[in-house]
Amino acid sequence: MEAIVKFLFVSFLILLAVIAYKRLLKRFQKGQVVHKDYCELYNLDQDPASGELAFYFVCPAPLNVQFGIWKDRQLLHELANQSFEKGGHILRFDSTLLENGTYYYGIVTADQETTKRMQVLN
Repeated sequence: MEAIVKFLFVSFLILLAVIAYKRLLKRFQKGQVVHKDYCELYNLDQDPASGELAFYFVCPAPLNVQFGIWKDRQLLHELANQSFEKGGHILRFDSTLLENGTYYYGIVTADQETTKRMQVLN
């Protein structure tokens, strides 16, 4: 009989812990980033990248976007720094302007910084 009481007590404690954990998760989710409010940057079709590259991104609303290519945290090429309408956009770049190596391309807006890595092999 004592073993059953201990088992029920431990089960009850586990149930309380699970309920408390779910409530904590729900509370911390308030105010989280809503990804639909930010530009979506897509991966390149080529890996490694070479020749003419087509960078594709989608804006959820009209906003000013800086699009650049970086190496070692230094901006090497700014492909755009302008207002883009809602929807998909393609920026083209000739990768032969870069030496072989690892670079980062990405978007910077007032509320967002998104980068992706690319390996250039010309």
